[in-house]
Amino acid sequence: MKWWLSLICSLSIFLLLPSFSDAEKRMIEPKITGGEGPVEIEAESLFYHQEEQLYEAHGRVEVRRGDFLLKGDHLQWRADTKELIAWGNVVLTEGEDRLECERLEVNLETQLGRIYQARLFLKDQNFHITGREAEKLGENRYRIREGSFTTCDREKPPWKFTVKELEITIEGYGVAKGSTFYIEEIPGLYLPWAVFPIKRERQTGFLLPRLGYSQKYGPEIKTAFFWAIRRDMDSTIYLDYLGKRGFKEGLEYRYAFSRETEGQANIYFIDDQEFHKNRYAFFIQNQQKLPFHFYLKGNINRISDRSYHRDFDEDLPSMAKIDSRSLGELRSILFGGKNWDQFVFLTEAVVYQDLTKRNDEETIQKLPQISLYAHPQSLFNTPLFFDFSSSYTHFWKEKGLKVHRGDLFPRISLPMRIFQVLKVDPNISPRETLYKSYDDPIHGKGDWESRETFDGGVDLSVEFYRIYEGSRIQKISNFLRVSKWMHTIEPMMGYHYRPRVDQKDLPLIDELDRLPYTNQITYGITQRLVGKPKQEGVDSGPFEYAKLKVFQSYSLGDPFSRDPKGRRRNFSNIYGELWWNFAPYLQARGDGAFNLYDQNFEAFNFLLHFKDRREDALYVQYRYTRPNIEELNVGVKVKPISSLYFYGGTRYNLKDDWRIENIYGAEYQAQCWSFGIGVEDKGRSPDGTQKKEFKFHFYLNLLGVGSLGKRPSYMNL
Repeated sequence: MKWWLSLICSLSIFLLLPSFSDAEKRMIEPKITGGEGPVEIEAESLFYHQEEQLYEAHGRVEVRRGDFLLKGDHLQWRADTKELIAWGNVVLTEGEDRLECERLEVNLETQLGRIYQARLFLKDQNFHITGREAEKLGENRYRIREGSFTTCDREKPPWKFTVKELEITIEGYGVAKGSTFYIEEIPGLYLPWAVFPIKRERQTGFLLPRLGYSQKYGPEIKTAFFWAIRRDMDSTIYLDYLGKRGFKEGLEYRYAFSRETEGQANIYFIDDQEFHKNRYAFFIQNQQKLPFHFYLKGNINRISDRSYHRDFDEDLPSMAKIDSRSLGELRSILFGGKNWDQFVFLTEAVVYQDLTKRNDEETIQKLPQISLYAHPQSLFNTPLFFDFSSSYTHFWKEKGLKVHRGDLFPRISLPMRIFQVLKVDPNISPRETLYKSYDDPIHGKGDWESRETFDGGVDLSVEFYRIYEGSRIQKISNFLRVSKWMHTIEPMMGYHYRPRVDQKDLPLIDELDRLPYTNQITYGITQRLVGKPKQEGVDSGPFEYAKLKVFQSYSLGDPFSRDPKGRRRNFSNIYGELWWNFAPYLQARGDGAFNLYDQNFEAFNFLLHFKDRREDALYVQYRYTRPNIEELNVGVKVKPISSLYFYGGTRYNLKDDWRIENIYGAEYQAQCWSFGIGVEDKGRSPDGTQKKEFKFHFYLNLLGVGSLGKRPSYMNL
């Protein structure tokens, strides 16, 4: 009841009014300091009855202070009893909130009163509230008779709630009698009596259900109960009916003890009647501040089987969902450490769940990995700079070879500028790597082994730039609010050398264990488009709108590959990267590797996201890496007429000729409500782990009230 509280606070200004005589006046302007400024009272006639201590104002009465304004035909104020009455076309506004009524009665001392034939509009929530009579019964207690509520602006709203009598207690409960929900002028739901909580904070209670239907498994009903445990933690408990699959339970727990200590745990379980087994998933995110400026963070993701992420896609957090689709794995990581100005200490444990295999007995885990890094810094106050990376890793798996590995990789460089134009950075980096293996099924127990090598080279670069006034391309500059543009061209060349070392007998875990002999020149060019925005006449920092990078290497030692006839191929692939970031209207990113000899791409990835001011949108993603990956993802959202949106999307595995899923949707958005339908058409995977399924769901949202069902994420395209 924000309007009543605002009314009481605002009208208390009358307690400060001085006495004035019986003389008729046009304007009285008491000089009251503090608050929101002086009070101004204007009326056609003003009177003061001294014996009754009664002030009267008649005819076009206006009381103004700051953004508070009370208008009416008549007003009375009793100084002794603190009773105020306003009647006749009463209009009270505060900011953009507005109350209209025929009569207002309030005691500013007891804060009790009544309002008759009230119409209230609250701008922030777009609430429209009416009542034949609204009464304040006591502290935080109110009663409304013959009232209505909607968030629609039309005179005949598309929906509204009406009530014969409503009695509420703030921070308590509300009791509604004779409540009816109308669609247009047609009653759709009637509740003779209802009780509901009235809280300023989050409220414990049942959430609106979500409804859907699967052609394969039947109707779906998803229900949830929200538990506001206390201010810094809450929980949501789910019980979903998934047709033939049975009931699925879920628990979400969230906490935020401070800005640095917060987290969330999601746990799901189903005794799947179609798969005839128990299936589960849990996802835990946490970050915690520890004493002495240490920190601990975690991201744990685990599912019961390799089909769960396809059957219950919406359970997975966004990053885990991307990893499961792109990499075919889930990664769980627990890490912590401390950051200094010049050093970083990090320890982590990483566990992978390979979704392409039935178990993880031979999947390599990092338990743990401990690292220490040094940022580039002056070496004993000389022109030389040094930095280093060092790590210890324990590679473990349930069956097979396990390895301890330590790696130390310092680097010394001498960055300089020649004629303040050419950047030169010679550097050398010795490297020591130690190994200790055990449970080796081939060689038995291993001894400590080591590898010594070094990297050396020099990098040269130069930067040319030119600055353009925004008026040179006025339309684009005005559209993006850019005052100046800078175009840079940055050619570079580098030489890199690493000698041959004997490492064929060392354990092979990742690319660090087989460092190739390198004797090569790398050359390339980078171009950037940087804009300097201007916001409300105040210059702000530059923003990089576009970047193009192309580079290639030439080997002076071993060739990168050989052709079918055994001839050397000394040129590497041509690598390129291009992106534009004209957010929120155009974002694009592409990268690729072109084989100069075969005249084709060995890798090519492209992402385009386009949106116009009407919120029509297009999303295109193409991923290709020879020979394992070729996938196309497309999504489009169009607005053929006002308030109506259509969506269509597809995910297609071009390599296996597999339609992963098609998604269709439509949504109608009115001023105070929206309704949508979503359809998911999943295709059967070649290995049979994803079954063919067709399902749909719908959702309804009433502005300011809540939603029945959940708006799908793809409508945010």
